Amino acid sequence: MKLINLAHSPYAARVRIQAYAKGIELQYVAPEGLRTPQYKRFNVLGKVPVLDTGTLLIPESIVIMDYLEDIHPEPALRPSNPEDRAVMNVFHRFPDTYIQPVLLPLFRLLLARSQDAQAATEGTAALNAQLRLLDELIQRFEREDHTRLDLADCALTPFMFYATQLPPTLGGGDALADAPRLANWWRWVQSQEPAARVLAEMEEGLRAFMQAG
Repeated sequence: MKLINLAHSPYAARVRIQAYAKGIELQYVAPEGLRTPQYKRFNVLGKVPVLDTGTLLIPESIVIMDYLEDIHPEPALRPSNPEDRAVMNVFHRFPDTYIQPVLLPLFRLLLARSQDAQAATEGTAALNAQLRLLDELIQRFEREDHTRLDLADCALTPFMFYATQLPPTLGGGDALADAPRLANWWRWVQSQEPAARVLAEMEEGLRAFMQAG
């Protein structure tokens, strides 16, 4: 199977963490002509990642992750207990719904090499509010004792790469200063080999992307 992806894409990165954690052999391929009509004919959504199974093209990272979990159930990265799975899914969906919308303006400032201090301050404040909310959820659902990688960790880790990298780059402070439980989780997940491997890939990929731009 091929995963059409980019190293710095958080959506592609989450699939790679899962694949590394489960020992799934995938061929990693850069998209040809991303944002061109030709690529959109290949993938009507026009984005990465896309999983090419040989018989089916599967877009959307969450859908890909569910598919990989279905065809490679061991080691399991989603709980079998419905309540535990529901809790995991709260955190699995959180980055797309709450973090990505406030990260995107900061990423655009980075790409533009903007010196707009007010926009950076406002963007960082919006991000910090969502990170504090996530910190509260960790306490509410008692996820502080979480010790094994699951799909939520895979989904969240790449977004936390940007959440911790962008504010200091744009002149802000520590994004996790007011989120101690999230900070503890971030230290833990970076100690997990599949996550650490992908974070290194993301750092290298972002550096190359910025230099190319």
